[in-house]
Amino acid sequence: MRTDVVIVGGGAAGLLAAVAARRLGHSVVVLERSRQLGGATAAGDGHLWMPANDLAGHGGLPADSVQDALTYLAGLVGPRDEAQRARLAAFTRTAAVVARWLVSSRIALEAVKGVPDCRAEAEGGRPQGRTLRARGSAAALDDDWAQRVRPAQDAEDTGGLWARLRRPFGRAETPGGQALVIELLRRALTSGVQFWLNAPMTSLLVRNDAVHGVLVDLDGAEVTLEAGRGVLLACGGFEADQTLREKHLPAPTSVDWSVGGDNDGAALRVAGQVGAATAGLDRAWWTPVLLAEGRPHRLDAARVAPHGLMVDAAGDRFVDEAEPGGTVGRRMYEHNRGQRSVPSFLVLDNRHRKAHALGPWPAGGSPKSALEAGELVRGGTLDELAGALGVDRAGLLGSVVAFNALAKRGKDTDFQRGDSAWDRLLGDPLLRRNPCLGGVDKGPFWGVRVHPGDEGTAGGLVIDDRSRVVRKDGEPVPGLWACGGAAWSVFEGVQPGSGASLAAALVEAYRAVVEMSNQLDRIDEALG
Repeated sequence: MRTDVVIVGGGAAGLLAAVAARRLGHSVVVLERSRQLGGATAAGDGHLWMPANDLAGHGGLPADSVQDALTYLAGLVGPRDEAQRARLAAFTRTAAVVARWLVSSRIALEAVKGVPDCRAEAEGGRPQGRTLRARGSAAALDDDWAQRVRPAQDAEDTGGLWARLRRPFGRAETPGGQALVIELLRRALTSGVQFWLNAPMTSLLVRNDAVHGVLVDLDGAEVTLEAGRGVLLACGGFEADQTLREKHLPAPTSVDWSVGGDNDGAALRVAGQVGAATAGLDRAWWTPVLLAEGRPHRLDAARVAPHGLMVDAAGDRFVDEAEPGGTVGRRMYEHNRGQRSVPSFLVLDNRHRKAHALGPWPAGGSPKSALEAGELVRGGTLDELAGALGVDRAGLLGSVVAFNALAKRGKDTDFQRGDSAWDRLLGDPLLRRNPCLGGVDKGPFWGVRVHPGDEGTAGGLVIDDRSRVVRKDGEPVPGLWACGGAAWSVFEGVQPGSGASLAAALVEAYRAVVEMSNQLDRIDEALG
């Protein structure tokens, strides 16, 4: 069988690439190894970190520029080689173009007001305006296709932001991730994109060191699908493959800790066929999680809220609990080299438990099954809680005493919790001195084990600023492109803002398709 463009992966990046390719006049086949489309985006909040977008400077949002974004990113991720600097530049100058393209495709975008960059205080950072999301339309998919979209997760499992930043008056609406996937899917279907579901790629079709298509397992038969223009790997990373996790990610690691998709490392498995270079395989988009009923649950809102602290096995604090999930997860692994902090422990007093959700448990909810399973631990005193958690008693008591003194002053001089705009985003606005700090001194006390979960891996195939897969000798592989989790992150796993990894995936997918059509130079020249 033959088509112009083969896209491996039916997440948001793959869907955007498919729609863009059809608008450029190409025939398109999207391969999805599972029975559902949308990937991690459909299950998440759909935030897109897109600097210098057209909404900046309007409606009270701060003005933005490509140069400010580049300055911010350079300070955040550190020195780069020439190729990586080119990728950063390509992202920053194309992000607004992709946002404009979505709007031109009648996919309404809005700024998520109040969401700052992760380091808004840094040079080039912004207090809000760079994070966007899609608004769902009144139109709906038919029932058959609606069932083929991965369902959304609950508010805390999408980072807690959706619950805090939903529209006023409690009006029901489609979460941003679902909205984006559904709108892209609707346009893909109406434009004639072909979808092969439950159809994993088994290998690349390679002739004369160039990629000409893929081999596909379709209903148990191997099908050769040739691509006249090229193949785009939009199939994510390897977070769902335990063998690859143990080979590449820091230890310990488990697929049970991942809130990402079901990506099995397909891109890595075919990399050897073309001598593709790989990088950053030890990095992921970390996010702290607790485990309950066999599922990982994010702790973004719970660890930021006052009246709680996070400690290692010795009972010592070692991190600003309110920092971005990627920073906290990375710090857990770094600290674990000297003192066991995988898992760590989130310790809460009763005020926190009454006021805030904790993973799957609503505020004030303490299911007997969770207590019996040890997923949620209760102690009448801190000493009792430490014994039940397996934390050093003296260490925990000393840490809580010191933490309570900081909370009383409203200033965390140890780890600066609550100093940044990002820290304060999910804090308690009623605590004016520091919305993230409150003493842990009202029993009974509660604790959960915290694991360094992830939203997906951040390493993969090396690509250039045109999204072309690059060989180990630095030369691009003819006919092969990659984006998102299949590629080495342009941010190297550092989180610039909410929705940065998804935005990068969409930008890379867009640039790949335009490059396949030999039009990227014209667009880049217009952008300067």
